[in-house]
Amino acid sequence: MPGGMQFRLDPSFLERLPDASVTLVVAEKVDPVRGGEAIASLLDEAVHGARSRYETVEAIALEVRGWNHALDRLGVDHRLHPPSVANLLHRALRDEAPRIGPIVDLANALSLRFRVPIGAHDIDRLRGSFSVRLADGDEYFTVLGETSVERVSPGEPVYADDREVRTRWWIGRQGDRGKVTAASRSIAFPIDAIDAESAARAGEAAAALARILEAHGAQTRTFRVDRDAPVVEMGVAPRARDAIDRFLDSGLVELYPSRAEVERRLRSGERLTVYQGVDPTSPVIHIGHAVGIRKLRELQDLGHRVILLIGDFTGRIGDPTGKDAARVPLTHEQVLENARTYREQAAQILRFDGPNPVEMRFNGEWWDPMTARDMIGLAAQFTVQQMIQREMFQRRLAEHKPIGLHEFLYPLLQGYDSIALEVDAELGGTDQTFNMLAGRSLVRAIQDRDKIVFVTGLLPGTDGRKMSKSAGNVIGVAEEPSAMYGQVMSIADALLLTYYEMCSGLDDDTLDEVRHAMANGVNPMVFKKRLARTIVGSYHGATAAEAAEQRFEREVQRRETPEEMPTAQLDRAEWALTDLLVATGLAPSKGEARRLIEGGAVRLDDEPIRDRNHTVHVATGTVLRAGRRAYCRIDLV
Repeated sequence: MPGGMQFRLDPSFLERLPDASVTLVVAEKVDPVRGGEAIASLLDEAVHGARSRYETVEAIALEVRGWNHALDRLGVDHRLHPPSVANLLHRALRDEAPRIGPIVDLANALSLRFRVPIGAHDIDRLRGSFSVRLADGDEYFTVLGETSVERVSPGEPVYADDREVRTRWWIGRQGDRGKVTAASRSIAFPIDAIDAESAARAGEAAAALARILEAHGAQTRTFRVDRDAPVVEMGVAPRARDAIDRFLDSGLVELYPSRAEVERRLRSGERLTVYQGVDPTSPVIHIGHAVGIRKLRELQDLGHRVILLIGDFTGRIGDPTGKDAARVPLTHEQVLENARTYREQAAQILRFDGPNPVEMRFNGEWWDPMTARDMIGLAAQFTVQQMIQREMFQRRLAEHKPIGLHEFLYPLLQGYDSIALEVDAELGGTDQTFNMLAGRSLVRAIQDRDKIVFVTGLLPGTDGRKMSKSAGNVIGVAEEPSAMYGQVMSIADALLLTYYEMCSGLDDDTLDEVRHAMANGVNPMVFKKRLARTIVGSYHGATAAEAAEQRFEREVQRRETPEEMPTAQLDRAEWALTDLLVATGLAPSKGEARRLIEGGAVRLDDEPIRDRNHTVHVATGTVLRAGRRAYCRIDLV
């Protein structure tokens, strides 16, 4: 098939290793989870064969010495960065061969059998041409399982596309950006060789690989590149991602029952009923909650029926998730007061009017009239052993802390919400996985249906701790734009990439640009301001975001007096400074007032005052400042 992207052996690489070649198997229409048992058996056989052939590490060293010499010629210390085939053989000898998934396991099995390195790269995630070359020093690499990037040294042999290095040290460590996942459908398998003998084995491995892939429904083509023919047209191009791909590829950390089955249902034309539950233990919906709610909006835009469930009943019980002790239950009045503004806040993200509006429900509808007989019947669907497996309960048992019997019931309560709403899917954070899977079990047992579970990551608070109103590290979706902008600017530098990935909505290529620039030493302030504009703009619009940025630059960076500030009405002109700070509300106590004064944070009409015993005279219009953003204009009455 003509067209598509190219694969090449670069002249810079062939100058160092002129006898090198790559046999490339390109597979399309791959089902990455098909044939798992057969491939697992194939890997077992390959491990057994390797252990029979190589009984000592010295035998392995003899087998891979040619690869080690090739790495040395390329300027790579093989003792620090051994060839992948050596790592596999050593792990096989210890009976520790990795079990990752059918596609990677197949590549590893054939690598062990034919003693050649075999990679596996998701073609849909490649950008531009794919090549083996020497790095020029301006490339980046994303470590497998991570999102931050690292610079690659100039001259290092690499597999790379036009955007990023995909494998370091030629046949060393494969990165995250090209990894094969349950979403992969087109895959490139490069099989490396260093001479005629290993090239023959690479050809045999390619034939076996193509035969097995085709037996499981894939279509394959095989190419060879060497110094006589260093470039081939792969005949395939990255697949354009649609809204379903974007939904599944970002913001979700787990899918049940599987990625393949979830995608099948999303593409089937079935209109799913999906819900996310929110326990109104606080009146604030913050941008951590919004990570899931934004995914809910994507499903709403795809035409699915979406329900936002307010846990007015479960909020009175208390979810033990992440707690070292049972949560103190709230009264019904407290719960309803907290929930009062939820619709208004959620409307910042979800569409409550117009076509396919979101529905808002309260689980007190079915739980308040529930009888003891009903509850006991539901409880019979679970065992104590199932509940005690929960990590937080195991931790409390180990620490000899009590577990309330009612806390065992919380997963049952949340699980039954899926029954009452007759949903097809539930969406929630990783802290809710146990509860959501309890609901999945109930739906299977009672309604004989298979409920989908979408699991999102948890956004840390601005200080890195768990995001919580009591910790003061949240950013509410209904915050005033300037306050929201300032809160984003307070995020710890180490959390910037996490916030970009979970809160910005930027596409993968734009996120790559951010990662690369940060790795290149660009001032984090640049990215914080961009992130703050993006987040404020998503909730308040671009104009409000721009105004918030200008105010931040004026009042915080240049420390100019704000145009708008609170007014404190006072009945006299002469004050002890500590009393004045308390009277105007800029300090909660005299002790805090003294701390602010001694820290140099207090200014009167922009004149600093460091004497805590100072007596001041004020007049109408006097401006008092305590800290970088706490101002007050005085009005004498």
